[in-house]
Amino acid sequence: MLIEGQFAVAAPPAVLIQHLFDARFMASCLPGCEALEPLADDRYRAVVVVALAGISARFNLQVEVTRKDAAEVWSVTRGEEGSNASSLHAESRITLQPSETGTLLNYRSEVSVTGRLGRFGLGMMKKKAQAMGEEFADKLRTELERAHPAADAAVPAVSPEPAAAALPRWQRWWQALVAWWRGQRRTLGTGHRG
Repeated sequence: MLIEGQFAVAAPPAVLIQHLFDARFMASCLPGCEALEPLADDRYRAVVVVALAGISARFNLQVEVTRKDAAEVWSVTRGEEGSNASSLHAESRITLQPSETGTLLNYRSEVSVTGRLGRFGLGMMKKKAQAMGEEFADKLRTELERAHPAADAAVPAVSPEPAAAALPRWQRWWQALVAWWRGQRRTLGTGHRG
């Protein structure tokens, strides 16, 4: 399952990338994260709880940063529930692009979930992943504002959704309707913000 999106943060890429490798900072931002600790050589151990349709799964994860530079980070995440009822494998890439107000963070993950959580439909899994992405973006912004009080808190959120032109017309229309309900004033049928 492919999960991708983007959001804006009021911090320059050089500051943001330092925080991405701060285990304590990231643990406070990741939804459901109970523990995150560095091991060695760009490897981390994490315990993350994911709840989906009344089922709660506690994953013990190993995260390995396979490549990084000033603007991009590649990682592989593997793990299982304590009962081995579900397993997770993800290959992810984060790209940081400078913007007028700070940084535009783009993420892309190819995720595979097997076991009891793997039986849920792709639509439900993607919806949960999108919600977790939005929660992470909100927490990251909040924690950055605490760490750097001078950061501009008025950076507009960029929805973690694929580019509108790549979506089918019906999906663009649906997203526009939901955005309109949320007060984001998007023109129906086009997928462009108004």
